[in-house]
Order: sequence, then structure tokens, then C-alpha cells
Amino acid sequence: MRNLRGKTKAQVLAERFREQGFAYAGSDRTDLPIWRQATRAVLVNTSSRVARAAATAVSVEAELHTRAALLPACIKALRPYQWIKNLLVFIPLITAHALDDARGWRSALLLFAAFCTIASGLYLVNDLSDLAADRHHPYKRYRPFAQGTLPLISGVMLVPILCLLSLGLATMSGATWAIVLYAGASTAYSFRLKQWPLIDLFTLAGLYTIRLFAGGEASGYRVSMWLLAFSSFFFFSLAVIKRVSELMAVQARDEKAVPRRAYVVSDLQILQLMGVSATFVSVLVLALYVQSEAIRYTRPTLLWLIVPLMLFWQCRLWFATARGNMHDDPITYTAKDWISWLSGIVLVAILTLAAAPL
Repeated sequence: MRNLRGKTKAQVLAERFREQGFAYAGSDRTDLPIWRQATRAVLVNTSSRVARAAATAVSVEAELHTRAALLPACIKALRPYQWIKNLLVFIPLITAHALDDARGWRSALLLFAAFCTIASGLYLVNDLSDLAADRHHPYKRYRPFAQGTLPLISGVMLVPILCLLSLGLATMSGATWAIVLYAGASTAYSFRLKQWPLIDLFTLAGLYTIRLFAGGEASGYRVSMWLLAFSSFFFFSLAVIKRVSELMAVQARDEKAVPRRAYVVSDLQILQLMGVSATFVSVLVLALYVQSEAIRYTRPTLLWLIVPLMLFWQCRLWFATARGNMHDDPITYTAKDWISWLSGIVLVAILTLAAAPL
């Protein structure tokens, strides 16, 4: 009796269905040799790693998953790793040297929680609206709704709950307008603006800026024109990195464009030029600020060390993008990159020493 597993089963099926081809339903790594011989694959409760390996070997016709573990799928759909972006609300407090302002930190923390809840709610809206496109995306196809591990009704029910919770937290922080503006701009982006070239980039940069301004309003330390000038170019650069990484992934798959996006592969060169230029302009603004009379540090000369540090870090992001390592989101990449963490620690150390009493 022959053990029909792995390569043995693949050989038998290939010999039997040589003319018409066959589709095969499997669940683990032992089925990979069979999928390489098949014309179509059906994945049943496979891990993400096995699913990616199968997708590179054969056309995946369907993915079937049980829905027993709803809580992990729900948490994944909320994308808590994206909450790191909302740390921007604390920047006005830090740049104003107001680390001992308890009231300001309380308001900023409430606003941080408000942005986290509204962002998760809007991610659900985005996933529900992009369902068809996500199912054909090499990475987004593993999101809970696209993969089928989370019922669509769960998202429909969670969205209003998260939005109401966010409004309550924002009201307590004193920056309700920011959440309303952010929600409106994000919704417009998800349904329409991300399909318009350049408009989508300015919208993404604007969503970052809203967080920054809101943090200043909630804490009582308004954003300076210097910080606004630097962040505008910096956020625009991050938005371009996101689009360039998507287009490079499309190019690697020998496709022409990203579904529901306004860019094609031939736009890569101009987008890279715009993004890198924005990076250097942001560092130039930082250099001008460091030597300006607006500086309020006891040791302002030390701040010059931040200029090459920021240039190094942003150029590193562009290198990672050019090499295909960015995977859509520069913030997520930064959170997992140890050199970025080290750069952040050095930045904090420089600011601390520059602000320390003489």
C-alpha cells in the first residue's frame, strides 16, 4: 500500500489528471507539493505562512476557515498596532517642555484613546468597503473580513459602538472637533479620495496633521509654525512612501496598477522624486529652526545632532522602500525596526540633555 501524502500523492494525482488538471483542497505544509502540481487550490484552515506559500505556487480558488476564534479575529480587525500613529497627540506637550503638566497629559491621554477607538472603527469601515480588492491583494487578503474569519455583521455592529465611545472620550479631552474632522476626512478617503492622484497623498498627510493639532488643543500647547512646517513635509513624505511601497509590490507581481488606486507602475519615478524631496525639505526646516531665535533650550547647540539623525532615519525608510521591505506602512515598519527604535532613543536623549538646566 502506498502512503498517499505529500510528494507521493502529488505524483499520483498528476499522473491521473495530466490532461484536464485538478483542483486540490488542503490544509498544511504537506499539501504544498500537491498544490504545485494542481491548477487550482482550496485552502482549509491554513496558517498565513502556508497560505502565502500556496499562493506563490498555484492559483488559490477559495479559502475556508472556521469562525470559532472570533475574539482574536476581532482584535486583528481593529489593528491595534496602528495606534502608534496616535502618539502624535503628545508631541506638542513634549516640544513645549510640559512634562510635569498633569492636566495636559490627562487631556492628551483621553484624546489618544479617542483617536485609537475612532481609527479602529474607520479601519473596519475601510475593510468592509474594500472587501473585493483586499481579497486579491497579496497581504490584505489575510485581513479577517477578506479571509472570512470574522462575520461582516460583526464589523457593522462594532463601527457605531467605537464611534460613540470615541466621541465621548474626545468630549472629555476638549477636542471633539478633531475627532469629527478626522472621521469625516478618513471616511471620504476610504470611499473616494484615495482614488484621486495627489489628493490621496495630501489627505493622508492631513490625517497625521490633525492628530498633531488636536494634541496641542487638548493639552493647551498649540502647535508652532515651525513644527507645522516640519511636520507637513515629513507627513507628506510618509504618505508617498506608502504609495510607492504599494506600487513596487504591484511591479513585482508584473501587474500595472493597484486596485481602487489612481496610480500605475509608471508613476513610481515621479512619486519617489516627490517623496525624497519632501524628506530633505523637512530636514532643512528642522535645521532652520535649530539656528533660529525661537529655540527655547538651555543647550541649543546639541540640537544640531538631531538634524543628521532625522536625515539618516528618513533616508533609511526610503532605502527600505526601494528594496521592497516596507510592506505598505512606514509607521508599522518603524515599530518593528530596531534601528528606528535606537534612533528614537538617541533623539530623546539629545532633547533631554539640551533641555536640562545648566
